[in-house]
Amino acid sequence: MPSKSTSTDTTTDPLAPTGEVSRLSVNINADTAAKLRWYKDNKHISITETVRRAVALLYLVEQETEGGNEILIRSKDGKSVRQLWMV
Repeated sequence: MPSKSTSTDTTTDPLAPTGEVSRLSVNINADTAAKLRWYKDNKHISITETVRRAVALLYLVEQETEGGNEILIRSKDGKSVRQLWMV
């Protein structure tokens, strides 16, 4: 669980509510970068849009599971179902 900052200085927080856009710089490993690139290339979208979608999906999954719901993945033929677990 991420620790919460006790500082009142938000000038160093890239997600501080100072405007409509926040600029982030993140460090990711090669595997994560390859997955982001794969999605970007397959959907013909920008890295920014790729990250937006990833965050939106993560948020949806967290909101649903915190509410007691399960996330299920059903095969095309409908014969097999798997449950998605987030740790």
